[in-house]
Amino acid sequence: MFSIRFLDYAKKKVEKLIKNNAEIQERLASCLIKLKNNPFDLSLKTHKVRSKLFGVKYSSSVTGDIRIIWDFDEENEEIKVLEVYDIGGHSGNKSVY
Repeated sequence: MFSIRFLDYAKKKVEKLIKNNAEIQERLASCLIKLKNNPFDLSLKTHKVRSKLFGVKYSSSVTGDIRIIWDFDEENEEIKVLEVYDIGGHSGNKSVY
């Protein structure tokens, strides 16, 4: 099981994204639970991407269009922390990758 740590940049984007939107808040909570238990759960559609701001990271689906960008230390199996770098749309000019 992993713990999840949000970078300050991601925290601000999450707050803005879930503000006054209970559905996205619930979907994000469900996504985070799955990430903690198994970041490669098939329902998350996890895959590597090249983020505009953070380079090569992992992307998982929160909703049809919203993705969460994260990474972890694959070489050190004792470190069980997923770091969330970004969250946002998959398409459009403000996409996260």
